[in-house]
Amino acid sequence: MQTRWLTRITWLYLTLPFIIFCMGWLRLTIALPLVAVILWALWQLLKQASADQSSIRFSRSTFYVLLAAGIWVFLSGVGGYAFQNWDHHWRNAVLHDLISYDWPVVYSAPDKGPINVLVYYLGYWLPAALAGKLLGWKFANFILFLWTWLGVVLTVLHLNLKQKTSLFKTILLFIFFSGMDVLGTLFFAQDYPTLWPPIAHLEIWSGSLQYSSFTTQLFWVFNQAVPAWLCIALIMNGLKRGESALAWALCFFFAPLASIGLIPYVLVEWIRQTDIKSPLKNLRFDLLLAGGVVVLISYLFFSSNPAAQERGFQSIAPKDFLVFFLLEGGILWLLLAPRLWRDPLWAVTGLLLCCIPFIQFGSGRDFVMRASIAPLLYLMIMVGETIFQKTSNRILLFTIYFLLLLGSFTPLYEINRSAYRTFEYYFLLDDSQRAQPTFEVTTHLEQPGAPESEHPNMLVADEIQTFKFMNDKLSKNFIANVRQSLYYRYLSPH
Repeated sequence: MQTRWLTRITWLYLTLPFIIFCMGWLRLTIALPLVAVILWALWQLLKQASADQSSIRFSRSTFYVLLAAGIWVFLSGVGGYAFQNWDHHWRNAVLHDLISYDWPVVYSAPDKGPINVLVYYLGYWLPAALAGKLLGWKFANFILFLWTWLGVVLTVLHLNLKQKTSLFKTILLFIFFSGMDVLGTLFFAQDYPTLWPPIAHLEIWSGSLQYSSFTTQLFWVFNQAVPAWLCIALIMNGLKRGESALAWALCFFFAPLASIGLIPYVLVEWIRQTDIKSPLKNLRFDLLLAGGVVVLISYLFFSSNPAAQERGFQSIAPKDFLVFFLLEGGILWLLLAPRLWRDPLWAVTGLLLCCIPFIQFGSGRDFVMRASIAPLLYLMIMVGETIFQKTSNRILLFTIYFLLLLGSFTPLYEINRSAYRTFEYYFLLDDSQRAQPTFEVTTHLEQPGAPESEHPNMLVADEIQTFKFMNDKLSKNFIANVRQSLYYRYLSPH
């Protein structure tokens, strides 16, 4: 497969949801010219990709890579074919309302008083939701599964270009790369998590601090993780300045918090590529314009939800921070220092992993978990480049392999939980024991307990059929009164 086709498919994958968003969430007089700008930029990118004559080698193992990616996505719960973790209650509710309501999704629009609208990072669901409007809920979930599978495969292919090893090694590292939560759980956790049973959610051992493994990201927040991975992988493979600006803008549209962690890497690439004597040379203003459109529209929409505007800093005891940093990537980062200390990307990665835990943005620990996606992916690539190089020191290799082995317990526990609950549902429970989601009106959702015990005897987490009647704290991340917002006053097709 020629790399140009990989690049073309990736740009189409990332831009299609934004085009759908513009047509559904903006006034037609605004949407049409903005879509024209995006389509022009996309056309230029597709033409430019034709000049790339490099290729990706496929072998017999390619089929197994596709199969591994498919099984990984299947076990994540995307599509509802396997056990879904607690966060899927909210993910499924978004898809329900995108299918059931006209766009934009408006729950109440009185002449006076609150105008309650679904305001969230909706982009990832839009192709599936559009299919669901035509052929229903099950078909939408099938498309969502295929869309996610495609996104994972595209990500692995891009990562493989950087790793320069076999596709199978690339996807194995991707699936099983993680911090050493098993040690955090063993020595520092309180009542939960525990190492037994081997289906616990290990990553919450440090309370409000968590750097999620890529498996955890897929199993809990696929809607942000998959497009963020793809944008990051595009940028790390050497996009030019205008292209990287557009890729970052699209990351902001899909996953704003993840895009914040990506900013320093984009800046490093811009500095590297900028000629001080002629800074505007080879700068693509059409791509900058398209990126500006994506960021502006996304920002105006997201900012209409005040829940997204909570920000500040959190204090962490020095001991707690040091333990968290070292176990969640810090030791690996330090081991790479003799080889990479001159590389600004290595320095940026360490700086971000140090600083992110202290920043509070939005509710809960979301910022820590999402803003760390970029530095963790860069750290994984640096580790992969080290272990796949034949010239690396043996002692260093054995040390890194040992740390990776300890880290692999986290994704193994996530996979094992899903496999256990899925097997139980399909093969151990009879029809009378299998629980199904209720269709009663839900106004609030209880805080989760141990993930392995959530919605017993049930496969899917689908308790929220619509956000319309929700009034608890977490639902405010999804529902907003937009009456006074710039988006509603000037952009919304009401």
